[in-house]
Amino acid sequence: MAVKFDSVKLNVEGYKKICMGVFRALGVTEQCAEEVTKNLLYADMRGTNSHGLTRLKQYTDRIMQGAIIPDAEPEIVSERGSALVVDGHRALGAHTGTFAMQKTIEKAKTAGMAFATVRNSSHFGVAAYYSTMALPENMIGLAFTNSLPFVAHFGAMEACTGTNPLTIALPCEKNLPFVLDMATSVVARGNILNCAKEGKEIPVGWAMDRNGYPTTDAKAAMEGFCLPLGADRAYKGSGLCLAVDSLCGVLSGGPFGPDVKNNAISHAFGAINIEFFMDPAEFKERMDRYVEELKAAKTAPGFEEILMPGEIEYREYEKHLASGTVDIALENFHEVTLITEKFCPEIDPKAFLED
Repeated sequence: MAVKFDSVKLNVEGYKKICMGVFRALGVTEQCAEEVTKNLLYADMRGTNSHGLTRLKQYTDRIMQGAIIPDAEPEIVSERGSALVVDGHRALGAHTGTFAMQKTIEKAKTAGMAFATVRNSSHFGVAAYYSTMALPENMIGLAFTNSLPFVAHFGAMEACTGTNPLTIALPCEKNLPFVLDMATSVVARGNILNCAKEGKEIPVGWAMDRNGYPTTDAKAAMEGFCLPLGADRAYKGSGLCLAVDSLCGVLSGGPFGPDVKNNAISHAFGAINIEFFMDPAEFKERMDRYVEELKAAKTAPGFEEILMPGEIEYREYEKHLASGTVDIALENFHEVTLITEKFCPEIDPKAFLED
């Protein structure tokens, strides 16, 4: 269930100038600033507003607190066969994530498959940004990350693990690519944060308050904990959550579960080279047939069409690409205005608003 926000339209070029101006003022390198900006913009253009410009305050706060080192560079610390271990050295997560996924794809070109783990990173933005990097290379992309402990494991009444999202992207020829990007909790915590900023209620079933009672109060939920995916089968969401954390935190040598911190988040990335299994053209044709058969199924009551994972987001992306604008929640825009006044007062976000 989506929550609607009052919003403003910000032109894309202005969006980039705001982010780049803030990051550069904080000592972030040009390349890193560009990569993080692309990730945030990608999220907002896809309608994944929980991971877009709303994260600017989180990133600036953590840089100012010293949790994120603005000019840090990720480093490969172990490389054996098609396996990589990357140390993010507390850099911005989108910079480290882009580096690790690019290296994973390069490995898969010659090895057929590659997998990388990352430790000492930070929030890496929207997960689909990384899995879709594999698509132009005729590869299947995967990405995982753990996160701060905001979720109560099945049977627990306190937060002990993260929302721990996962994504897988597979290419098609005629149809949009299949892009699954999901938290292993009922909802990404960023959605609850946005509701708290806007004073909106959240749906029942998203979260509990600090005393373990269901709540529709977003601020109470921020002080409590998110619920694992699965409703009356929440042990399934919890199982997925732990599996992601095991691939990221445990396998990378980084923190996991309740020990994950702002400056010590772990990721994992995978790339599968389709050429090592079959002709990529044949694979895409088979994926097209699969998608078309699914979409041709009889629709259930209340549904006008059958959608594939990532289809709604691609439609949003194309809409924003055509208009050259993105929708930003009003309270988020006010927050961004305060950030620019503090770090780069020469940039006025209001100058980039569109009717």
